[in-house]
Amino acid sequence: MTDARQPSTGVCAAFGTGSLGSTLSSGVVPLLFLFYLTETAQIPPSIAGVLLAIPKLADLLLDPWIGRRSDGIAQAIGSRSRIIGFSAFSLPSILVLLFLPVTSLPPMARVALLGMLLVAQSLLLTVFSVAHTAIASDMSDTMQGRSTLMSSRALGQTIAGLLVTLLAPQIVARFSTFHGGYLGMAAVLAVGAFAALGICWLVTRRVPLRSGIEGRSTPTLPTALPTALRATLRNKAFYGIALILVLLGTSSTALFSALPYANKHLLKAGPENLSVLLTPIFVALLLGVATAPWLVRRVKPERVLAGALALSLVGVVWLAAGPRSLASMVAGGALFGAASGALTVLITTMAMETATKSSARGESLGLYLGILFSAEKLGQSLGGIVIGFGLDWVGRLPPEGDPASLDRLAGLWVVAPASILVLALVLAFPLSSRLRAL
Repeated sequence: MTDARQPSTGVCAAFGTGSLGSTLSSGVVPLLFLFYLTETAQIPPSIAGVLLAIPKLADLLLDPWIGRRSDGIAQAIGSRSRIIGFSAFSLPSILVLLFLPVTSLPPMARVALLGMLLVAQSLLLTVFSVAHTAIASDMSDTMQGRSTLMSSRALGQTIAGLLVTLLAPQIVARFSTFHGGYLGMAAVLAVGAFAALGICWLVTRRVPLRSGIEGRSTPTLPTALPTALRATLRNKAFYGIALILVLLGTSSTALFSALPYANKHLLKAGPENLSVLLTPIFVALLLGVATAPWLVRRVKPERVLAGALALSLVGVVWLAAGPRSLASMVAGGALFGAASGALTVLITTMAMETATKSSARGESLGLYLGILFSAEKLGQSLGGIVIGFGLDWVGRLPPEGDPASLDRLAGLWVVAPASILVLALVLAFPLSSRLRAL
């Protein structure tokens, strides 16, 4: 890397392998782990649900502290790259440990062990994400350069999500003769994650610490964290962006959480139809992520934000409330995916810009990123909660329930995600004046 401040295309691609590796090591948990807990680890469903919720609570409480502490460690060792190197070993290892046979343990020990591993995985993922995202500010000193790095980060996440979704069930079937195939699946994904994270570390290992660290006069005791958090409240643009991120996560999670129910009861289709509906969304998401840096170079950020939110809203309404033909729903989903891809890059880039400006005054960039990742996870949790309560309102679906529940399900599928996007669009307008300064 000849000029770390202006990363080359190859460096950006290698940077993206970091998020590819982290997602390979964690993306299977939301996809298969609940089923694994109940069917293979023999955990009662109610307890399994609680186990999956505990890491989210830990994230909300600890992510800001982890972000700030990450900066302290980076300052002590002179670079964030060693944290990335540590993640190259820890994240794949945790993945394998999660799927080790545990049925020989007593039930409570089994629950405690898996709960601790889930929390450890979630917190270690935050450790990596903070260091990986923050090091972009050390690699480039322009918004355009950082937006390209954030696009590579989002591309890595999306590609890994596709790989996990497509390959994990097939690998489980291939190794089904031992422990249901889950340990073999975890081992294969762990090897891929280790390789991808290792590539990222090789590229970033010589990037020195240049920005985002608190002044040395800042208190380092744990009691100083509330003071540091209060100081971040002055950055209203950052918190406006974080709030929009919460709403985006809530909306998209609500849409996808309701999709299996809509597919079965409204579209009268089998599970295989979900792949038909989801694939265009992911492909369009990749397109949106890839074109986001080009948009940032040519259009003002506040206009891209408002336009992408509006297109995302149109896509949700088109997909959920438009004609129930396959072509129409694929078109609506693709529009939503493309807009969401652009928003994924734009939100992270704008948050980085507003946080970097504050870090130039001696505030912790890691603390800001910890808050941002808390907001992201909060949105994902809220989306599931919205649909959970919504399904209670819908009631029992046919053939056992009232046919009128189908109308309530159709309303929930469109109103829940769409109304949240409307709120995000409304909140984006007051931010315009602050975003013009980026």
